[in-house]
Amino acid sequence: MNIKFLIPAGVILAAVVGLNLYYRVKSITKNDTVPGDDVDNITLQIPAWSAPENAAYTAEILESMEKPDYILDYYRNESSHSEVLAFFSALVQSEDIAGAILTNADAFDIPPSLAFALCWGESRFNPLAVNRTNRNQTIDRGLFQLNGNSFPKLREADFFNPRVNAYYGMAHLRWCLDSGGSDVAGLAMYNAGTNRVNAGTTPRHTLDHVSRILEFRKGIEGLFQAEYVQRAPHLQREIMISKSPR
Repeated sequence: MNIKFLIPAGVILAAVVGLNLYYRVKSITKNDTVPGDDVDNITLQIPAWSAPENAAYTAEILESMEKPDYILDYYRNESSHSEVLAFFSALVQSEDIAGAILTNADAFDIPPSLAFALCWGESRFNPLAVNRTNRNQTIDRGLFQLNGNSFPKLREADFFNPRVNAYYGMAHLRWCLDSGGSDVAGLAMYNAGTNRVNAGTTPRHTLDHVSRILEFRKGIEGLFQAEYVQRAPHLQREIMISKSPR
């Protein structure tokens, strides 16, 4: 299944702002020049933007960066629960794996797009994945590549059980997100460890890893938006109404 990457809202906004500025400059013609000035030496005077304009543009840009993830709300809504499960089942090619991740993402209040993007980054959705390349000779196993040293009480079979692995993976991610204070810091802690991130010594490969995960997350959100939200706007309206204060 191919993930479609849609144009981010921020890019569209930047284009609109750019066009706005272009037309404002274009509106300044030769008629605005001082008599006697040489046309080749004309200096276009861009009208100064007022503080309210600057504040409005800044607010709009910041707002465009805040992309609410409604996928968890759709999953929690009875009328769209099964469709969300079907969407992610197609993504990972397994209803059991999709169900395990969604159930635990819901339990730990983690956006499904982030949970599935992390799983893709760690194991490509392979519940039997094993990594033996760690410098400290430890082994990562399963969907969320749980490390044996970090989870010493888990049995060998537990690491390869999607529901058990997803539970501990989401629990650990929740702790990392809370400790890091942001998605980027949280994902970095998940991969490199809290001490390295807090000390400012996050490895380059971890930063690249986090970048890939966040890009994949955008793809999931874009595809979900195209496949479900745009095709069924009434579901979004139902969810927004259900979340409105009574």
